Amino acid sequence: MTGDAITLSYWIRDLSYCPRKRDVIRQRQCFKPCFDDSDCRSRYRSCVCDYDCGMSCVKRGISCPYLTPPEHGHITYSNSNKFGSRATYECDIGFVLEGSKYRHCQGDMWWGPSDTVPYCAKEVFCDRPPDIINAVNDIPSTITTFHAGYSVKYTCLTGYVGTGTTTSECTFLGQWTFSTLKCNPIDCGSPGILRDGFLSGERFDYPNIIAFFCNDGFQLIGKDITRACQENGLWSGTMPICQKKSCSTPPIVSYSEIIQPDRTTNETVQYICQDGYQLHGSSMLKCISSEWQPTPPTCEPTTCNDPEPYFNGYIESLSVNDSLKYAVNSIITFQCPMNMTLRGSRISKCQINGTWLPKIPKCEKPIPCAIPGLPRNARYVHLRPFMQKIPDGSHLEYMCENSQHRQRILCRRGKILPKKPRCYTGCHVDNEYVNFSKTFYRHRENVYYTCKNNNSLSLKNETIRCINGNLTDQPICQSVKCIVPHMLFLRNIVNTTIPSGALIEQDSSFSYTCIDGYQPSIESAIVTCLNDSKLSHHAQCVPRSCKEHPPVITNGRTIFHSTKHGSIARYRCFPGFRIENNHVAKLTCQFGQWLPQQPPRCLPIFCPNPGPLFNGRIYVILKDERISPIPMRTEFRSYIPNVSHDRTIEFECNSGYILHGPSGLTCNHGRWMPSERPHCIIENHVQPNIIFTG
Repeated sequence: MTGDAITLSYWIRDLSYCPRKRDVIRQRQCFKPCFDDSDCRSRYRSCVCDYDCGMSCVKRGISCPYLTPPEHGHITYSNSNKFGSRATYECDIGFVLEGSKYRHCQGDMWWGPSDTVPYCAKEVFCDRPPDIINAVNDIPSTITTFHAGYSVKYTCLTGYVGTGTTTSECTFLGQWTFSTLKCNPIDCGSPGILRDGFLSGERFDYPNIIAFFCNDGFQLIGKDITRACQENGLWSGTMPICQKKSCSTPPIVSYSEIIQPDRTTNETVQYICQDGYQLHGSSMLKCISSEWQPTPPTCEPTTCNDPEPYFNGYIESLSVNDSLKYAVNSIITFQCPMNMTLRGSRISKCQINGTWLPKIPKCEKPIPCAIPGLPRNARYVHLRPFMQKIPDGSHLEYMCENSQHRQRILCRRGKILPKKPRCYTGCHVDNEYVNFSKTFYRHRENVYYTCKNNNSLSLKNETIRCINGNLTDQPICQSVKCIVPHMLFLRNIVNTTIPSGALIEQDSSFSYTCIDGYQPSIESAIVTCLNDSKLSHHAQCVPRSCKEHPPVITNGRTIFHSTKHGSIARYRCFPGFRIENNHVAKLTCQFGQWLPQQPPRCLPIFCPNPGPLFNGRIYVILKDERISPIPMRTEFRSYIPNVSHDRTIEFECNSGYILHGPSGLTCNHGRWMPSERPHCIIENHVQPNIIFTG
């Protein structure tokens, strides 16, 4: 290249500090691009940086219209409304700016770079963040208020492992972002298999405890019969084992039976002798140190002691083996001297328990009894003439005039039983209001009767008897009446029209009133006295049913089957919504009203922040017909923690980059669809070297 060429050539101007963006032409008017003023070819235009349009030929002396200050805020201009001036938006105390803080006066005499107008929104605070089961948060005790943007972190308690996001942030909607942290107990895993045994306990996570047991015939060896799942995920103690019991079959004892062994650690057996045998020794044996201890017992035949030392007469039977013992079922006969009388049974038998039955009698000296006189209307039966005394142990019979039954007196060692013979008369009965089972009742006989009037009732519940010609009580029949029950307060009743304990006639009725929150157990609160002296139904109050259906919730539906007390109404949210935290998803009918009074709310399911798009921008599509029928596109703020259901975002790369992947995502039930995340890559083409020469 010659020197003249070098003199006529210009140094290429660096335009990287003010590049023209590729898509800016679709958004605003851009003027002719340039390198310097000579490219404009007009003395009224200058080559200046027109922001997104890059270096452009802009008319000199232009200005933009003044902007309207936002409500609750103001605007500050760097150079009035001249080209290149920067307008700064600021909000009053208690309000925060939504949108871009700066706007610039552009060559098209409008404020850019976007048409979106910033505004001042009221500063938002959130309630105390929700608690997570088995977790704690890092909020200092001195913090009581939480402004938008405040972040809290959750940590699981010792012994629990967390899954999911651990942070929650106060959003500008006054709500905390949903933390997916779940603190699950640490799982210690299976403690192992206990051979010849089993363990009790179904869960192997912290802080559960399991116990070990051996099968029949085995005993547990080891110091730990229980083990606990610890905070570190390890089981406490050591694993025991089941060892077979070493004792052999229990020893055989003749004429005995063994009761079912005890199912404890040390096996135990018990011996019982058969009928006719007695146990000598310990009846219980235990397996100790591989031996049955103590020494096994023996079963010896049962015998009865010789009764001769206890009887003052003669015994006709002798011992079978000529000893002082009698075998079971041995029978002996007792005899007394001629001048004595036997008191008791003449024979006795040796029982299997070693006793004599009947008991051993006695020989006593007889004492006769003088024959007593009888009432005028009585006579002795078969009394021999000139007989004045009754032998000891004998009896006489006598009969009364109005009786066909014989009565007896006995002589017992000089005493007559009963002491004085008597004759009793019967009872003749008749009553115009009563039906008796018969007209004559004997002495001490029970009297049975019914009332003649079907609508009458006997008020006498005691048994009536005939005693020596007179009835113990007179039967009474009167009209049917019912008693108003006592202690009505036990049935949640406030009052009745008739006092408690009062009597009401047949077919009469009374009504009752329930306490607040209760209602009659049946529709009618009127109780009637029936002809059987019983009330038509028990006066009783039950908890009141709910008159109205359970409340309806927005974005959800209600499921219930009854409005009675104790009925439950369950709530389910529509797709894309979930039950609000700290609210139960059901209401219960309690004493006429649905509780809790505030039904649950269905909140939209949010998607997490999609993350930054390096070398690009993210825009959110706003659909609000109250503001504009056309969806609006605004830049997505990176500090926004989440996006609501059915909201769409779009991606756009900076100049010199192209988008690889989907151009937009939609929040669908808490997940971004599609799941692939786009990214911006450098546009792969060669830029020519442009050299301008004069």
